[in-house]
Amino acid sequence: MAIAENGPGGNHIGRLGNLVYYMLNGKNVSRSIGESTDPSTPAQKKSRLETSMSSAFFSRTLDFLRTGFGIEAAKARDNAFNMAVKCNKKKMFKGTYPDLQIAYDQVMVSTGTLKSASNWQVSPGSDGLYYSWETHPEMPWPEATDQVMMLAYFPVKEKVYFKLFGNNRLAGNDVLEIPPSLQHAYMETYVAFISADRKQVSDSIYTGNFNSDLPVDPLLIS
Repeated sequence: MAIAENGPGGNHIGRLGNLVYYMLNGKNVSRSIGESTDPSTPAQKKSRLETSMSSAFFSRTLDFLRTGFGIEAAKARDNAFNMAVKCNKKKMFKGTYPDLQIAYDQVMVSTGTLKSASNWQVSPGSDGLYYSWETHPEMPWPEATDQVMMLAYFPVKEKVYFKLFGNNRLAGNDVLEIPPSLQHAYMETYVAFISADRKQVSDSIYTGNFNSDLPVDPLLIS
């Protein structure tokens, strides 16, 4: 609603129909609003596709990202979703428009100052994914009490399985349980650590993909 200052013949401020009235350099001006009729540029189309693809990924992994990016987001007075987008948007795509793909090996699902996993290994097993990392019996406290964070993302199934507070760093291994129905599905995997007091996290490490070379069974797609 526009407001007419000094009566019906005065300046208008605000929206009236598809026009917005405002003061510019002492003059009362207006501009139209609504959808642009100009054709989109290739850069605009690319940006929209990137936004759509990244939003889908981050929305599905948001429960993990709230921990992985929550500390840095709080420092910036932002939220974890936005922080994840800012951290990843310049590096998470490969290919040329319109054939864009997410570069999962470049994606971060956690960021922070804590030490990342060293000499890690991941292998599929009967229960899911078996993670291991370098450890030492004389590892100092509180580093020894850091807990592992593991994530598996299924691009085709659009599903996520993760563990936020797993075994401590000193243990040297843990299992991310995956249901049998997904153990042979294409998945992208990550690992990170969080301190026992929940005040620090590490940068995540991409730990590879599994079953990416298998043909997609239409019956497996939900």
